Amino acid sequence: MSERDQRVAPEEIGCLESIEALYAYLDGEIGDPDELAKLEEHLRHCSSCYSRAELERRLTGRLRATAAVQTPESLQQRLNSLLGKL
Repeated sequence: MSERDQRVAPEEIGCLESIEALYAYLDGEIGDPDELAKLEEHLRHCSSCYSRAELERRLTGRLRATAAVQTPESLQQRLNSLLGKL
């Protein structure tokens, strides 16, 4: 945590609060405009949290794209067989 994060103004949020709200932010689930503005302001000024948000955003995008691909029937059968043995 940097020195800047340790002396956060009352109207700002710190890294911990930013990370705690990150998934709700990426999923578009933050309904409070003030909370959203504070988080976005933090991300504009904190390279660490911004990098984390970008990593999560890109990872989520890749997972969604991968989930849209149909797995081959042979792979599905092998997985079902392996799961049946557990």
